[in-house]
Amino acid sequence: MARTYRCSRASMRRLDDKDDYLMRRPRFRAVLGVLALILLPLLGSATSASARTTAEPSGTVLPISWHADMAVDAVHHRLYIADIVTSSVLVTDFDGKLIRTLKNKPGAADLVLSADSRTLYVALSGGDAIAALDTATYQERARYSTGAGTAPSRLALVGKTLWFSYGSGFDSSIGALALSGTKPTVRLGLVPWGTWGGPPMLLSSPSVPGIVIAGEQYNSSGTVTVYDVTSGKLVVRTTQDNPGEISFVGDLALSPDGATLFIVGGYPYKHLAFRLSDLSVAHAYPTTTYPDAAAVSATGEIAAGIDNSYGQDIYLFRPGAEKPSRVIDLEPGSARGLRPHGLIWSPDGTRLFALIGDEGRSPLALHVIAAQGA
Repeated sequence: MARTYRCSRASMRRLDDKDDYLMRRPRFRAVLGVLALILLPLLGSATSASARTTAEPSGTVLPISWHADMAVDAVHHRLYIADIVTSSVLVTDFDGKLIRTLKNKPGAADLVLSADSRTLYVALSGGDAIAALDTATYQERARYSTGAGTAPSRLALVGKTLWFSYGSGFDSSIGALALSGTKPTVRLGLVPWGTWGGPPMLLSSPSVPGIVIAGEQYNSSGTVTVYDVTSGKLVVRTTQDNPGEISFVGDLALSPDGATLFIVGGYPYKHLAFRLSDLSVAHAYPTTTYPDAAAVSATGEIAAGIDNSYGQDIYLFRPGAEKPSRVIDLEPGSARGLRPHGLIWSPDGTRLFALIGDEGRSPLALHVIAAQGA
């Protein structure tokens, strides 16, 4: 079946289309801003009217204007932020204070921590490699080549194997870096040609051992596939195109028990929870235009983020709730919005980390938001 493409806010967020996106987005935001200033005072928000709304006026200003991924370290109480533009990884504490900037990480595109938090793996899309960093010293222990021109983009760690998506267009695929043994080995081309329209987003979790979840970021099919990797191969357990009518996957998140998968796209204008077993819709959390991030805490609290420069940015829900328990407006009046894939919880669920920016026109800010009752 031929795959089709259509323009959407989600598709324009692709890293390799950044220049075209920057040319288009400001004009759209200007129109949106005028409409928002006229309509919001008159109409209000039906959703936020039923929930407590809080403002987060300022955060920690960071020396980057973009980001690709975040990871949290429970052992060292550190947050890591990868920036593909400056080829660096920022290190902050759990209060948002910048501790260190790790440079010379070409095209730092994705992050994943080892189970013991001793090693931070970084996908180097500009270096055709995956770096292994010591989280105690921040020194690079190893740099594993993935092959010339591979440009690894996303990572998922299952046991002693790092699965990574790489390539471009329909030449994209998924590979594996086996970390066990005396000599790590790389395997490429583990899915048929044309399976993915670009390097898919990847997700794994100890709560669902032997599973890698992949989501289509670059193609309007919005395909999400759950792979069983216990055999060392990528075996399709279930797959679905346009789950819940989502066309371009912008974020993936799992519930603590691994039974529920959140799949985020710019449309539909709500946050959808799916049963991991068959990718059927389990629940819809009412938010608004345009969903761009999701994160679930260890206690099950759901942070649903939207790209909204002129209003609320984050909706917090209890599992299965029909309305948010709290709504958060980041930097009200600043015309800055939540970054795509820009939410992550601390491992104990007491803090929510959120990145806000304005499409590269100024440095990002990191907000540390206390969970309710924390």
